[in-house]
Amino acid sequence: MTSFPLTGPRSGLNRRGFLAAGSALGLLLPLGMARAESGAPVKGGVFNLGMAGGSTDNSLDPRAFTQQVQRVIGVAVCNQLVEVLPDGTLAPELAESWDSTDAITWVLKIRSGVTFHNGKTLDATDVVYSVNLHRGEDTTSGAKSLFNTISDIQVTAPDEVTVVLDSANAEFMRVFADYHAMIVPDGFTDWPNLTGSGGYRLVSFDPGVRAVLERNPDYWKSDRAHVDQVVIHVINDGTSRLAALQSGMIDVINQVDRKVVPFIRDNPKLELVRSPGAVHWTFICAADKEPTSNNHIRQALMYGCDRQAMLDLVMGGLGSLGNDHPISPDSPYYNADLPQRLFDPERAQFHLKAAGMEDFSIDLYTSEAALPEAIDLSMVYAAKAGPAGLKINVQRRPADGYWNDAWMKQPFAVSSWLNRPIDQTFSLIYGTGSSWNESYWSNERFDALLAEGKAALDFDRRKEIYGEMQAILHNEGPSAIPVFADFLDAKSVRVKGFEPSNVADLSGDRIIERIWLEG
Repeated sequence: MTSFPLTGPRSGLNRRGFLAAGSALGLLLPLGMARAESGAPVKGGVFNLGMAGGSTDNSLDPRAFTQQVQRVIGVAVCNQLVEVLPDGTLAPELAESWDSTDAITWVLKIRSGVTFHNGKTLDATDVVYSVNLHRGEDTTSGAKSLFNTISDIQVTAPDEVTVVLDSANAEFMRVFADYHAMIVPDGFTDWPNLTGSGGYRLVSFDPGVRAVLERNPDYWKSDRAHVDQVVIHVINDGTSRLAALQSGMIDVINQVDRKVVPFIRDNPKLELVRSPGAVHWTFICAADKEPTSNNHIRQALMYGCDRQAMLDLVMGGLGSLGNDHPISPDSPYYNADLPQRLFDPERAQFHLKAAGMEDFSIDLYTSEAALPEAIDLSMVYAAKAGPAGLKINVQRRPADGYWNDAWMKQPFAVSSWLNRPIDQTFSLIYGTGSSWNESYWSNERFDALLAEGKAALDFDRRKEIYGEMQAILHNEGPSAIPVFADFLDAKSVRVKGFEPSNVADLSGDRIIERIWLEG
């Protein structure tokens, strides 16, 4: 049986991270993967980061974070209470330690000697204010469902915060690693000029275009924040992003198209950085709209999805098959007893007939905003679905504005999700009333199991509960989830200290404070 220690500073070793690290050692090096550097970090230089995942409607209010450019800026300018290291370990950041005897009441010791960029000294009031941004019925935070499990939060000493939950949660501290959970000064509201205690100060931010950061000379982490200046260039087009890296204008790019992996591998000036199994795509079947409110239609779309073709043709085999729930095969909670759903045109046609829609056509909204492969995955889906009686019309939308204009608004659309703790995954995407329940799906049994699973301190019981929840999603859920994929970044060989992470690409979003430049 696996135990879940409830005390800090380092708790909750994630076996998925361990397995992912092992996978990286076995699979990445033959592809020209970057190896760990043993040299001492070098200070100085300008780091140019070319990124997909930004748009003109981006805000630096952490409550509104949805895209990676926002997240990367956020953790460079701000700190969080905890940090997930590349191996999946939960480590202290602004919370020096934490303790709980019942997984309901948590006492956090706040780090001393930390100063915000505006000169204010960090104390417990800043933490309470920052957490409360994401709580309450009126909050606009995407993490509302995570933080509304807090029934009370109080300053109990200048350097101490006490949090009381509405029910036990053995993995609660991982909530503070959510990318919305930035710590800002008490009362801060000037979001275009985001201020934190991180390794870099914000100099300028032009949403969807560019951001400039400069090193914080008073940063409390002596082993981080090595480069003097960072320039983030938003380059959503994959071909342009790769060209900028090849030209030397850019030092690192994210979201590498799998079709160009051979070109990177064969270039002695470049290296590939692969983060195994860190993302999955959902083909959302909105439960509040016709025709996808009908579970027979949803099941037809799942059986009519040739996921093996997607894995082979689009992912180049760099990933694993999904089973229409969001838990990947390398998770310790994965339900291996659930039969793997495969492409089955006859079963799809059975469900269409049961729905009275044997002549079926539907628009699928897709965009590179949901990572570059979303377009090709959608095209393969449509091309292979004909024998299942499905006519899927791919509606490609520009990355700029996709999350506001199509996501959570159309009956059938694509999204993508990062690796998160299992209770967060279930809560955010499928919990009734969650701000990011993208399908508006609701299931009473699922919600009851979610509450029970969070409170269960015994691993075997938690696995049993989460296994049943996977089965509910597989049989009644709103999402076709065909593949789990590895994140691919690429870098110049002069970039050192870049470690892959099972949290996300770009070293779990924390690339800016971790890397240094040589040459």
